[in-house]
Amino acid sequence: MSSIAKPTTVLPAPAIPRTDEGVRRDTLGASVVFLIGLSCIQPLVAVARGLVFCRWLDPIQLGCWDIALAFMSLAAPLVVFGIPGSFGRYVEHYAQRGQLAMFLRRTTLATLALTLVAMAVVANGGRLFSVLIFNSPDYVDLVWLVALGLGTVIIFGFVVELLTALRMFRVVSGLQLLKGVGFAVFGAGLLLAWNLGPASLIVAHSVASLLGAGVGMYWLWATWRSLPPAAQHFEEGYLPARQLWTRLMPFALWMWATNILSNVFEIVDRTMIIHCSKLSVQEALTAVGQYHSSRIVPLLFVSFAAMLGSLVLPHLSRDWEAGRTRDVDARLNLTIKALSLALMAGSVLVLWISPVLFHVAFRGKYDGGLVVLPWTLAYCAWFGLSFIAGNYLLCAERVRLNTAALLAGLVANVLLNLALLPPLGLMGAVLATAGGKLLVLGLVLWFARMLGMKIDGGTWIACMLPLALTLGAGAAAAILAVTALTVLSTDRILVAEEKRLLLAAFEHYRARFRPASRAAG
Repeated sequence: MSSIAKPTTVLPAPAIPRTDEGVRRDTLGASVVFLIGLSCIQPLVAVARGLVFCRWLDPIQLGCWDIALAFMSLAAPLVVFGIPGSFGRYVEHYAQRGQLAMFLRRTTLATLALTLVAMAVVANGGRLFSVLIFNSPDYVDLVWLVALGLGTVIIFGFVVELLTALRMFRVVSGLQLLKGVGFAVFGAGLLLAWNLGPASLIVAHSVASLLGAGVGMYWLWATWRSLPPAAQHFEEGYLPARQLWTRLMPFALWMWATNILSNVFEIVDRTMIIHCSKLSVQEALTAVGQYHSSRIVPLLFVSFAAMLGSLVLPHLSRDWEAGRTRDVDARLNLTIKALSLALMAGSVLVLWISPVLFHVAFRGKYDGGLVVLPWTLAYCAWFGLSFIAGNYLLCAERVRLNTAALLAGLVANVLLNLALLPPLGLMGAVLATAGGKLLVLGLVLWFARMLGMKIDGGTWIACMLPLALTLGAGAAAAILAVTALTVLSTDRILVAEEKRLLLAAFEHYRARFRPASRAAG
């Protein structure tokens, strides 16, 4: 036998077919532009919708709608075990390996089966869920509508999560706007023509969600058709079920736990008002209705931050997979600072116009909401910032740390509510929520720093900026002005490189839109 090794033939690695042929994907900068454009229109729709609903409904009816929506928002991720929430992390992973078709087929079927089971359980347990949601057995008819609404919330969320993971945020922006406008139109129409109560709002929300999901399916179908066949006898397209679920489910279950805690965190104050305030059912629902009026605009800021966090995650994941962790740090620091300044500016504007909004537009029926508005704005800003900071933990696949932060904040919220709700009423519930959400933001940043994220001093300053809102409109505006001057004249908050990146992005998009404006002229 010869001792000379025979040369081996090296075969080229099989080319993985592209999964985006014929489908336009958005860059991070373009996604942010779409998000900003949406944020300029969506508040107008939401405020107009809130104006109509608050003028036509009394606080008890508004409280019923608020707590029903809270239940649907909580139950939706609970039902599907966090599967859609994992898309932002794993769609790109399986797309690069030619296994996206199998991934989508299996996750879609699993989500659909879980949704149908959940709708049946809620519909058949009407009396039980009436007591659970409203603390009264008298709302069984609403529970049946809630069962329908739960399914539509899951379907819309699934479509949005998948389109976001596919970096098609221009479509997501349009769907969010379509759902918002549809809810306003259908809600007003049903209130006038059918039922002047929460049932109309539940049905309108369900129809608007289905409309948005149906339109989104058009782009998903185009994406599906662009995928290569994932027949099981092709090695590059084959994705064994066990391999998929053993990799996906640990991440998805932590996302599931995180989403549940996040949604419980969102409704725990109102739930404790309903079940632990020692008020009558009608008085408790009235307090929830007052609280709802103070959250109409602040929740838009949370939605903006959540959408921003979702669209940033696929881009951060791409940098993380390529080993560019410094780029991840830089993007997150800049995003947190820019978002904090934007939320602060929007919140100051809301405080300035709030007397007109509550006394004139809402006919003076929701003065309790006006009192707690500054703290509501502050804690919504903190919660929104925690969505952005938490992306570092998602990239590092340490979702459990996000969950731990939310659990700590939830426990603090409950304990503070038990202490503050009886003596202070609604204000006590809002202060408890603010304390819990500030704790969540601090813990998420601390965990990210432990995992290696470089957090500069400007980021910490930006995170504490919303506290100024609790001092009133005048003081908050003055502090915002000083902060803006500091940004422009020093590198204490935005460093030189961050300013350069923002200026370059601005010049890039101004150059892109300038030819179009000249042509229009």
